[in-house]
Amino acid sequence: MVCLNMPLYIVAAFLVLTLVVGVYFSRKKTTFREYAVGNKQFATATLVATVLATLYSGGGLVFNVQQVHNLGIYWIILNVVVNSFSIWLFSQLMLRMGPFMHNLSLAETLWYIFKNYYSAGWYL
Repeated sequence: MVCLNMPLYIVAAFLVLTLVVGVYFSRKKTTFREYAVGNKQFATATLVATVLATLYSGGGLVFNVQQVHNLGIYWIILNVVVNSFSIWLFSQLMLRMGPFMHNLSLAETLWYIFKNYYSAGWYL
């Protein structure tokens, strides 16, 4: 009878562990910048894992495997071309992002760019 409740015990243990970790780390005072970007103190492995997990989600990975099986080398060549173009395009954009690295959000970046127009009354 204990084995039938094992999933319930696993979920309960996870929730209790999450609660304990949350209470333990909630005592440390953090600013919004620390919460949002961690004061830019991320390890390379953390950033790589985040990008890879975002890029290759579970559904996307299964879809790519299916397409490689169905289309073969044509799907692989298409992915290489599309990814190469994406890398080139984003590298061109990244070169111009220096002035905006201190902003935490897109809204803050847009305010940084357009605040002179807003104060001059160009929004009417």
